[in-house]
Amino acid sequence: MKNLCAFTFAALLFITNSANANRELASSNGCMGCHADTKFDGPPWPELAGKYKKFQGQADAAQIAGEKLRKGGFFKKVKAHQKLSPATATELMQWIIDGAN
Repeated sequence: MKNLCAFTFAALLFITNSANANRELASSNGCMGCHADTKFDGPPWPELAGKYKKFQGQADAAQIAGEKLRKGGFFKKVKAHQKLSPATATELMQWIIDGAN
């Protein structure tokens, strides 16, 4: 029972830290300038999370969406998106798919 409690606590801690890290990753890459509650073109995080929720549980969804993001496959090309590394784009898209909390 102690092992189960310890494992559950560690998993929750990892999930919480991962979500915060991805929000920080979005912030450090300038994503908040357009996707936070601003008047710029980018949709806010809750709207993006709702749009990409359908991809939850799909193994390669974040990687595929990250590549489309970088190459302008979703809409017009955005320089800030093009500057993202493949790994960063994938991590950010996974965060969005998971709810962008």
